[in-house]
Amino acid sequence: MNRSANVRSIRSGSGRVVAGILAVAVMALVTVELHARLTPFGIVTYPANGTAMADPRLAVTAEPVGVGTRIAAVELREDDGTVVTAAREPERFEFPPPLAFGKHYTLTVTVERIWSNEKRTEVAEFTTVGMPTLEGPPDRSLAPDASVTLVFDQPVGKLEPVGGLKLAVQPDETRTVFRLHASDYTQGSTYPTQIRWETTTGVPLPPFELRISTPPPVSADVNLRGAENLGTAMPLQITFSEPLAERENAGRQVRIQTQDGKEMTGKWGWIGKTRLQFTPLNGWPPSSVIRVSAEPGAFRGVQGGYLEPPLDLSFSTGTDRKIFVYLDTQTMTAVENGQTVRTFKVSTGKPQTPTVTGSFYIYARFPTKTMKSRAKKGEKGHYIVENVPYAQYFYSDYAFHGAWWHNGFGRPASHGCVNMSTQKHNVRWPKAPEDAGWLYQWASLGVPVTVMHSPPSSTSTRIALEEPQRDRPGVRSSPSP
Repeated sequence: MNRSANVRSIRSGSGRVVAGILAVAVMALVTVELHARLTPFGIVTYPANGTAMADPRLAVTAEPVGVGTRIAAVELREDDGTVVTAAREPERFEFPPPLAFGKHYTLTVTVERIWSNEKRTEVAEFTTVGMPTLEGPPDRSLAPDASVTLVFDQPVGKLEPVGGLKLAVQPDETRTVFRLHASDYTQGSTYPTQIRWETTTGVPLPPFELRISTPPPVSADVNLRGAENLGTAMPLQITFSEPLAERENAGRQVRIQTQDGKEMTGKWGWIGKTRLQFTPLNGWPPSSVIRVSAEPGAFRGVQGGYLEPPLDLSFSTGTDRKIFVYLDTQTMTAVENGQTVRTFKVSTGKPQTPTVTGSFYIYARFPTKTMKSRAKKGEKGHYIVENVPYAQYFYSDYAFHGAWWHNGFGRPASHGCVNMSTQKHNVRWPKAPEDAGWLYQWASLGVPVTVMHSPPSSTSTRIALEEPQRDRPGVRSSPSP
């Protein structure tokens, strides 16, 4: 009995041991299965899948997730299929920066876990942030308002100019148009300027270079600068290097005063696009010094430049001289300070080529001049006369000058000019009086000239200088002798 009970007892204990071992094994398997199911298994990438504006300055990475998980293979491709990099069984994947701006990439990573016989492939697609494109060339010029406009094809974040040119930045609401306003610059210079910028997400972009040119300064050439012994009718002309931005106000910027500080009155007007003319009312005061001045920056050109040095000059007038030509008597009278100083016989234009009448002034003078007609060689009226002495132009192609080719003074004989007796180059009448030379020495630029058919009934010799003067910038073609 006892032995049989013992045997049964041993068998029962062995069964319980086996059962226990089996239970432990089962539990272990269940635990392993549960651990495998509950333990994470996968990949974490940067940039994450679907990123649209990845920072190309940061490395591309792939990290296995879960106990025992490892990378089996990895590949990074560009959108066109180009393989950027590939590796098998790396412990950790990291592709160093930088990537290209504005490109689409595909990162394919396979991970595995051997003890659980797991394997997985994941694909992460991302696009790096695009670099905005600047429209236009790198060489720029300041606009008349001292600004430069930069236009991009997509919004830009921070934008900072760096260089010797001080620029204030003003973006529009879309941040695709930026106006850079310059200040404290040297005219007629070029400033290398670096533009540092970022995307709207704060990603720094490679800087680019601009060359910004400032407008040239405006220069002013004054016809009467330093002139002496001028006649009283010569208008003041200021010729600018370019058209001005505010033409209608240009004359207000100029002060014209006599030596005792009296302001001169007159009319301002434009001749063409760049020449500003002042005609004094009733002429300049005789035997006076006239000063002309304007402050720095008084004139601004259409390109944005301005007059840098102040305008400061003077000129002087001579005595009150006037010239009168009477066509009916074929005479000319020189009047100084209201007194007739000399009367000459002259030859004016023939009936077919009459001398112009009206009030004028001497605007150009030449000791000797070659005169030719406007008619070309072979055409009716063509001529060329060399060595014409003492030419003084008073209107267009009309002039006083010596005529050594005839001695018929006192009757019409010219093509419109006022012929005068001369000894210079005169071989046929060596005793002819030097009337042309005397007038040349006595007169000067700006001396008023009046041509009329006959002397006025009044004894007054006053010329109506308030009449608008015509443009006489120079000799367009030589006058008819």
